[in-house]
Amino acid sequence: MYSHVLPRASRTKIFKAFNRALAAAHFVYPKKIYGKLIEDRGTQVTFSALGQKAPVHLKEAWNKKHDLRVAIMRFLQKDLPEFEVRRGGLTSIDVTKKGIDKAYGIRQIKKVLHISISEMLFIGDALYLGGNDYAARKTGVTCVQVVGPIVTKRVIAFLLGS
Repeated sequence: MYSHVLPRASRTKIFKAFNRALAAAHFVYPKKIYGKLIEDRGTQVTFSALGQKAPVHLKEAWNKKHDLRVAIMRFLQKDLPEFEVRRGGLTSIDVTKKGIDKAYGIRQIKKVLHISISEMLFIGDALYLGGNDYAARKTGVTCVQVVGPIVTKRVIAFLLGS
């Protein structure tokens, strides 16, 4: 229904800022990277410490032992004040246009489908303050906390009566 693609020049600027931030935070590149470390998704640029396709158990271990995202994000927020910088999942940082977050998505669903927020349900794994799903929670939408894709599938199957 909508797409807020970042201009190429903005995406290039974000990539360069990530590289500077990783150096400033003394990020140690993993021996094995699963997919892209910094990914151009068009509407956002995402850093994933082990690569976007890393297994969840490796992401969990990295998050517990090596999470440098706060330091990286501080640098990015100073270097990229015109963008939103958010933590995502266990190992990721997302950079988007200002104001584009999951709350924005909830408001767009309300507008396009002509339903109230009280009629919606949001399923997410990071509904806590600072989590990448917290913006959705702030809208007042009913939220269901999950852990990983398997549990998410079970919740959806239950809701669909499967």
